[in-house]
Amino acid sequence: MPRPPGRRDRPDRPEHRGLLRRLGPAFWLAAGWLALVVAVAAAADLLPLPGYDETLAGPPRSGPSAEHPFGTDALGRDLLSRVAHGARVSLGVGVGAILLGLAAGAPLGVLAGYRRRRTDAVIMGANDVALAFPAMVFALAVVAFAGASLVNVLAVLGVLSVPAWIRLVRGTTLVFAEREFVTAARALGARDRSVLWREIAPNVALPAASYAFVGMAVTIVAEGGLAFLGLSVQAPTPTWGGLINEGRPVMETAPHAVLLPSLVMFLTVLSANLVGDRLRALTDVRQSGLEPVRRRPAVPLPAPGQAHRIEEGALLQVAGLRTHLPTPRGTVRAVDGVSFTVRRGRTLAIVGESGSGKSMLIRSVLGLVPGPGALRGGRVYLDGRDLTGLSPEQMRRVLGTRFGAVFQDPMTALNPVRRIGVQLAEPLRVHLGLDAKAARARGTELLASVGVPEPARVMRRYPHQLSGGMRQRVTIAMALSCGPDVLFADEPTTALDVTVQDQVLRLIRRQREERRMAVVLVSHDLSVVAEWADEVVVMYAGKVVERGPTAALFERTRMPYTEALLAAVPKLTDPAHHPLRLIAGRPPDLADPPAGCSFRPRCPYARERCAAEEPPLLPAETPGHLYACWYPRDTGVRAPADTGSGTGTNSDSDSDSDVGGRGLDGPCGPGRPAAAGRPGDLSGPNDLSDLDEGADSRGR
Repeated sequence: MPRPPGRRDRPDRPEHRGLLRRLGPAFWLAAGWLALVVAVAAAADLLPLPGYDETLAGPPRSGPSAEHPFGTDALGRDLLSRVAHGARVSLGVGVGAILLGLAAGAPLGVLAGYRRRRTDAVIMGANDVALAFPAMVFALAVVAFAGASLVNVLAVLGVLSVPAWIRLVRGTTLVFAEREFVTAARALGARDRSVLWREIAPNVALPAASYAFVGMAVTIVAEGGLAFLGLSVQAPTPTWGGLINEGRPVMETAPHAVLLPSLVMFLTVLSANLVGDRLRALTDVRQSGLEPVRRRPAVPLPAPGQAHRIEEGALLQVAGLRTHLPTPRGTVRAVDGVSFTVRRGRTLAIVGESGSGKSMLIRSVLGLVPGPGALRGGRVYLDGRDLTGLSPEQMRRVLGTRFGAVFQDPMTALNPVRRIGVQLAEPLRVHLGLDAKAARARGTELLASVGVPEPARVMRRYPHQLSGGMRQRVTIAMALSCGPDVLFADEPTTALDVTVQDQVLRLIRRQREERRMAVVLVSHDLSVVAEWADEVVVMYAGKVVERGPTAALFERTRMPYTEALLAAVPKLTDPAHHPLRLIAGRPPDLADPPAGCSFRPRCPYARERCAAEEPPLLPAETPGHLYACWYPRDTGVRAPADTGSGTGTNSDSDSDSDVGGRGLDGPCGPGRPAAAGRPGDLSGPNDLSDLDEGADSRGR
């Protein structure tokens, strides 16, 4: 049925209704009670009630009646009026103390969670000292010394709530500062202030709101305890704790004087806790493995005579890049002397097992090394300009305009609480200076250019309302928004099905051709690499072990590790139930790498020299083809995209066995076993994407 003219889509209404239902009836009853108490406290002077200090004509301590629903106290004053006016003090102290604690504690918590290291240690050390003092004892001492007054009670309870706010906000900030959408915002060149305000603050808001209600309940009880001891607001001004204290001497003869104020206080505290608990249940804080980004220290210049030569025609050149991550077990050499070059209009693929350092290499080039890691050497050149010496402000401009980044999971790369249009317009407004209207129009054009149907409608949606393929198209549009020269695609199809993977890769190639930009593609899928990349870099243990033109590298593989990766790819011509060819062992511990060749413990062709000397990158016959191996293979393996059997002939060997033991009588000597396990197999984990996360964390 056609939509009536002028009627706007409201895609969020069903979700909002579902959200309201998930809160449950208890939440709404509790929220209704709190609203009633607040309304009565605010309008106490307007209600048809006697004055809270007015002595009535009737007998004192009279029970509840139609004229006085809560009865009267020992002085004949209307108890309902005193409870209503007492709510002003109790609620005022509860809300005021929480706001005071929020104002003082939230900035410190954000600072500790975002900056980490020394800032975090200083703030949390002081916070732990503050938590060591018993809160109620401290409050009693301060109020007794400074005097019982509303201001003093409010101030001391507010100060006592600061440590809890610091811990809450710090913990939440730690989680969200490690999410990929924060890294993506920094990759777009956003300032720290913008990241904190626009990316982290909205996600901290819900946990903070949840704790605000719980903290208010705790503060109301604390104020009631002080009032019960006579250390809060003094008579005749009523407070709930003071009313309970006044009714205590006559509890046997007039129990209503204690029970009714206690009941109101109990229901209010219970309701605040219920509301806070239901709000807390809505939060979904999950970690993704990144730590907050910190400013990079200066990278030492190469020694005289070791300056890197800038290649002619290179758009992006990485020379000898090293990234170290300090850990309790030692320094992890996540990226160890990596060099490569990308030219305009070309695609460079970086492949390797999980834990080989692919993603860490990309983050090192982008200047997004997770703290406390840092660059320890090397250079990154863009059009001949050294980026490693730039200030953070200069690097932000490069990230926003010259570099674009697409990450693995589009759902975590997008901010879940902001609409697509807002996120897409932000880099356009920050880096290109467009106004809101122009940025929105340009964002709609970008979505259309990457094949998003109904782009104007998608601009109004949230990330969770889109499919995985559509979310990835949005992240590509964001990465291309400011016309970058280099697009970094870190496994952009990992979270997508096969059909959508092909669409996304075709989109990236079309954008590369139309914009004449370079693409750096990180992937563990060698079939994708063989079809889409012009050049390939194979990484292992943070190092480049082979690199070169795609055709040459796949057809004349020289490094045994590359050979093993190719052999592990299943082929359509393999017989049914044919055992998969696997790689023995696990990647090395990068905090304690083996001597010599890093692949030696897993290599079926290793010899004594491999343990004694680390092989450098040596040139192969094909120009630009380099490999790091003392005893190179020469297998003639076909690329995975081909439909051949994948069994090649070793030109240096008389053997023609299959790939786990292909060329077993080659340069390593006759009869060397392929690996422990099945004959002819490099036994170990096969799927490169499913290796254990421990190995992944060591190398990334």
